[in-house]
Amino acid sequence: MTNVIVLGGGISGCVCAYRLARSGFGVTLVEKGRGVGGRMATRRMGDARIDHGAQFFTARDPRLKSLLSDWEKDAVVRPWYDSIAGRPDIPTGTRYRGVEGMTSPAKFLARFFKVEKSFFVDKIVRSEQWSVVERMGENRVLNADHLVVTFPGPQVVELFDRSDFSLDAETMERLKAIRYTRCIALLGLLAGPSALESPGTVTHPNADIDWVSDNQIKGISEQPACTVHASDEFSQKHWDSPDDVRGPYLTKVAEETLGTKVTDWNCHRWGFAKPLVTFGADYFHSAEQSVTLAGDGFGGERIESAFLSGWEAAERIVRNP
Repeated sequence: MTNVIVLGGGISGCVCAYRLARSGFGVTLVEKGRGVGGRMATRRMGDARIDHGAQFFTARDPRLKSLLSDWEKDAVVRPWYDSIAGRPDIPTGTRYRGVEGMTSPAKFLARFFKVEKSFFVDKIVRSEQWSVVERMGENRVLNADHLVVTFPGPQVVELFDRSDFSLDAETMERLKAIRYTRCIALLGLLAGPSALESPGTVTHPNADIDWVSDNQIKGISEQPACTVHASDEFSQKHWDSPDDVRGPYLTKVAEETLGTKVTDWNCHRWGFAKPLVTFGADYFHSAEQSVTLAGDGFGGERIESAFLSGWEAAERIVRNP
């Protein structure tokens, strides 16, 4: 049996690991955080459940639709909305959410393979097999026949540099060219229900803000709670500002938009929010070096695109590890 290590627990990594595991490979997924999901992130705050990363996903490709059917049967996901009243400029089409937040699909997939959590990769070493070495922590070392890396492009380059590993010059240049937006997210508890109508979201209330949503109206939180996503321009400008500088402005926008007070809040910084410049292919694969690269830096900013990057990378490995 071919053993594979997948680095990165976002949707690309989870889908790739799932597809490989279901095809008979031995799979271990490595995630630096405490759980899988990546930017499909849900956090508990008090009694509230808050989606503070990606807010929804679409399903156009038959492969995702097939998996979506299983997810709906198992109460993992459900439709959220098709359109927003008063916004004819937003394309119609079903947006899906996790039943218990946007982490739900990744958690479901992770039932089919082994996950090593809180594992920060120090370096990778290629000899007869791949070795993945942990930085500090438990000093874990994992070995496998094939390596899949689904980190954001800049983190892939940093990992390769730390490991004295490189691919061909053209591939490295394409990796180094990948660029992302940034996003500062506000997670807030509300004094009471908001004034928004279903589906509980407002896009671009001003030039500084891309998104405001009510997680209670969305259907994932019993306690009223909000998410605010600042624009890339605002986030770049205030990236290194302390929370007590940027937070009050974001809470003010939330209160004005939602019509209720924010009683508690904190901020989260997404350094790799959406890819601006991608690799130019859905994945990279080298059978000679037994390494595959995938992720949203390859597929694109939509969750479905990141899903397909991981799926197609796995299919390529199945054909020729």
